[in-house]
Amino acid sequence: MSSDSNDSRLGILIQAITNDDVQAIEQWVMEGRFFCIGLDDQDESVSALIVETEEFPALVAFTSAESAKAFAESIVEEVEDEMVQLEVDGQALMQLMSDELGLLINPESEDEVMLEPGLLGNEEEPADE
Repeated sequence: MSSDSNDSRLGILIQAITNDDVQAIEQWVMEGRFFCIGLDDQDESVSALIVETEEFPALVAFTSAESAKAFAESIVEEVEDEMVQLEVDGQALMQLMSDELGLLINPESEDEVMLEPGLLGNEEEPADE
């Protein structure tokens, strides 16, 4: 994905957030490909990197492999487990989400976007009547 198309896609997401358009936010995620940092711990399981913000935990995801690699290199000394890069589609990413978990996209970059908990992963809740 080129930088221009990535910028354009992020612009769509930012507009959806500004408009509080949950359906457009979910569609944006579902149509995307993401790169997560997996932590490979001693018991041979891999879990996606989750960070604690001041208000809530957030799953970390990137819109490019290069951004994920740069971030992983910047935190390598802070993480005890071995890191691996995971490429997931939007559907797989949505399955990881819950009402308590935010989504931090492209952290520590000019393209950083935070989706607060509750914006994704609500499919199981009944709609208000």
